[in-house]
Amino acid sequence: MEQSVVGFIPGKRGDNMFLGLDVGGTFTDGVVVADGKIVSMVKAPTTNENLLRCILTVVDKMVEDIGSKAFERIVLSTTIVTNAIVEGKIDQVALCIMPGPGMNIADILPVEPYILSGYIDHRGREMAQPSKEEVLSACRHFASCDVFVVSGKFAVRNPNFESAVADWIQEKVSPMHISRGGKVSGTLNFLRRTNSAYYNAAVWRRFNAFATAVEEALTIRGVYSPVFVLKADGGTLPLSVARNCPIEAIFTGPAASTIGVMGMNGDAAVSGISLDIGGTTTDIALWQKGRPALAKEGAAVAGHRTGVQGFRLKSAGIGGDSLVFWENHVLKVGPMRHGPAMAAGGPKPTVTDAMVAAGFIDFGDRALAVKAMKQLALQGQSPEEMASQVVDKAVNDICQAIADLLDEQAAEPLYHVEEIVYERKFVLETIIGVGGGAAGLVPLIAKKLGISYTLPENGKVANAFGAAVARPTIAITLRADTAEGYYTVPELGIKNRLPRGNSSLQNMYELAEKHLAELAQRNSIFAGETQIVQSEEFNMVRGFTSVGKIMTCRLQIKPGVLQYGEEELC
Repeated sequence: MEQSVVGFIPGKRGDNMFLGLDVGGTFTDGVVVADGKIVSMVKAPTTNENLLRCILTVVDKMVEDIGSKAFERIVLSTTIVTNAIVEGKIDQVALCIMPGPGMNIADILPVEPYILSGYIDHRGREMAQPSKEEVLSACRHFASCDVFVVSGKFAVRNPNFESAVADWIQEKVSPMHISRGGKVSGTLNFLRRTNSAYYNAAVWRRFNAFATAVEEALTIRGVYSPVFVLKADGGTLPLSVARNCPIEAIFTGPAASTIGVMGMNGDAAVSGISLDIGGTTTDIALWQKGRPALAKEGAAVAGHRTGVQGFRLKSAGIGGDSLVFWENHVLKVGPMRHGPAMAAGGPKPTVTDAMVAAGFIDFGDRALAVKAMKQLALQGQSPEEMASQVVDKAVNDICQAIADLLDEQAAEPLYHVEEIVYERKFVLETIIGVGGGAAGLVPLIAKKLGISYTLPENGKVANAFGAAVARPTIAITLRADTAEGYYTVPELGIKNRLPRGNSSLQNMYELAEKHLAELAQRNSIFAGETQIVQSEEFNMVRGFTSVGKIMTCRLQIKPGVLQYGEEELC
């Protein structure tokens, strides 16, 4: 089986194979891409009680299909981080913060923090030293914890205090892990940075156990390919790097489908939405001129904004296997799932049963689907009428989620003058539908919204395909203070003197690119096309005279689909 993929451009060696795995709530999909073609597709039920079982089932079948274990790389799109947070299966975290003077954020953090003295000002100057005795007291306070977080305000402009406190904690109690706010997230927002570090520590043990099990299982099977993990922004990280920053692996399912759509849709400069309709949820992403829109505010985790960069997404709790039921005389669709559709031998009525009974799709045993609708039908209502009512309800709920996402996009604050001057209102032109439930629901949703739609070939495995061809990426944030004569890169934990000569914003881009290339090489990532994620420049004025500038530039290797030669990244 070989099926060409429109948007993916193969590398130079035809024998290179990329394996993508997407572990969804209902199914685990696997895809092998070689020379621009999908050469193996495998789908297996997700064993949520033991994710490794379904992963290895899929890997074994793909190895059998292609007769080789020589993958260029393996990329995982996993729900392990998201599920741990949603289900509350996270570690107790010792959260230590150095907020300094100003706003009290203690009440809006995920847990109550231990507040330490010592603070850095907005210029990165050390205004008050932290107390070692206070840190030792915090260790005693958190005696039952073995994962810690240290986060200080303005630590991204001077990491010394975070480093010192982390060293004291390590010296005193030797915890399993310490997350430092400035290293986990380079964003200047103290609250989001602290939230990122907290959730990073909270899932660290669970993610690392998963990572170890994956590595051991692949070794047992004689598969020695480098393993990567998909990130929320559609890039990938080596598993070894993700071990220390598992928070980056949240929302990888929606990110995988978004990159999959990018690869399958080629260079089409569409403005619209993509819908990934799976068994449990529908993930909605915004597209502007052929590129997925990013969330400016950072990804929200359990209601707390973080510094994790991700796509502008929304999930609706409706999929093909969503339970359909009556509650207080009101028809409900999802978000629960009690197994597959009755048409496929499942126990209770689902959206898929309604689609089959209404004649929108051909799947499973139609007689069983009609029986499912009979169970729901009101007195005097035929199974087909009931099915149409269920489908209308599902379509309306998804359309409402789309409207909510568009409203959120329109209400997002603008931070720069050029955003106000050149703001363009989002225009919904088309829908790109992928996932197992897309063929039945997307045409109906498009009809209701009065727009066009496309269903890419192989769209049922868009997530796994997106994982297979996603470009490895990594980011850094460089901040320079010309008056003080130094710059910092928090992700690297460095504070260096500025080079002599002109210190323009362009010079800072070049310096940031140098550090980004070094970090990429250290992590075996191909440093290809880069993009500026954030860029700011402020004049420092004293006595009506400019005394210097504060400049910020955040650069990353551009997420997207692998291009020529990038398969040689390891």
